[in-house]
Amino acid sequence: MNDKIMSASSSPSTTLRMPEQGKQTRRKRKGLFKSLFHAIQPQSEEKRSVLPIVLTVALWGGLAYAGYAFAVHTLDKQQLLVQQRIEEVQSQNLQQMKTMEEQLTLVHDEMKTVQDGLAAIEEELQLTGETLGGTNQTKQALQDRIDQLNKQLADLKASLKKLEDAARAW
Repeated sequence: MNDKIMSASSSPSTTLRMPEQGKQTRRKRKGLFKSLFHAIQPQSEEKRSVLPIVLTVALWGGLAYAGYAFAVHTLDKQQLLVQQRIEEVQSQNLQQMKTMEEQLTLVHDEMKTVQDGLAAIEEELQLTGETLGGTNQTKQALQDRIDQLNKQLADLKASLKKLEDAARAW
């Protein structure tokens, strides 16, 4: 190959130089963005086609829009599921509150019945001339029943309060 290489004159020329024997030059690679930048800018006077640039921009725009649409769709589905769960919990709370109100009404009616019974017993005792302190066994039984109903009423009021707080939290 050396036979075919001719030496050049010392005058400046526009021809390319031959690589020196034994040395190989490597082309340095550019980064992605630098390569894209050089691809967009024409390196010679000839006009480049605009089609690859337009297609690249359209592809990136389509990908960005598809990602946005997917994110919006996913968030809408999650919001719908959360809303359905909230509605289920609210309906369960409403049913429990109705049940508690019915129980509270029943206990209130029972307490009213017991109070009426106590009033009737007290009236009968006054008519017979006996004092309330003279009948310890009756008094103790009535007091136990009153205590039991008072405890049940307090438990129902506490449960109703918890349900009302839970309903306000949602």
